[in-house]
Amino acid sequence: MTRTMDSKQLFFVLTLATLMALVSCQQGAPEGEAEMEHSQEMGDMDHSEDEALGHETAHREHDPKHGGIFFMALDEIHHLEGTLIDPDTFRVYVYDDHSMPLAQEKMGEASGTLHWGEFPDPPGIPLEMGSEEAILEAKLDREVEFPVALTLMVRFPGMEADSDPELFTFVFDEYSEMASHE
Repeated sequence: MTRTMDSKQLFFVLTLATLMALVSCQQGAPEGEAEMEHSQEMGDMDHSEDEALGHETAHREHDPKHGGIFFMALDEIHHLEGTLIDPDTFRVYVYDDHSMPLAQEKMGEASGTLHWGEFPDPPGIPLEMGSEEAILEAKLDREVEFPVALTLMVRFPGMEADSDPELFTFVFDEYSEMASHE
C-alpha cells in the first residue's frame, strides 16, 4: 500500500529539512562555507542587483543582533531572531531583506503563535506587539527548564491569506544574552 503526503505534511517536511540545513550550516561550516551552502539550499538566488548596488553584504548579514537565534524566512525576504528573556518572555525581532528592523506599518501585518516543544500543538501562545518597533513577544505560561525547544508559527507581511504560517524551531540551552550590534 502506498501512502502519500498531504500538502501540510509536505510543507512540514520541507520546512524541517530547510531548518536542519540552516542549523548545520551555522554550527559546523567554516566562515564563508556556511554562506555558500545556505545559498545552495535556498536556490542560488541571483544577487547581481544587490551586488551592483553594494547590498550583497547587507542581505547576507545573518548574525544575531540581540544574542538570540537568527533565521531567514523561506520567502528569502524576511529574517527573524528569537530570544528567550529571563524569566518568562520569548521575543522575536523581525527584519527585512537587508536585516534591518521591519517598518512599523508592516509589523501590523505580522502575527504568530508560540508552542512548547518541537511540534506545534494547538492552541499556542499568541504573539503580541512588543514595546519596541519590529518586535513580537509572547509571555510564557510555565517555567522554563533547559534545554527547551520552542516552535514559532509566524505569518509575515505579504503572505497570502490562505497560506500556512511558517514554522521555526528554537532550541535554547540558556537564556539569551542581550547584545546590540546596531
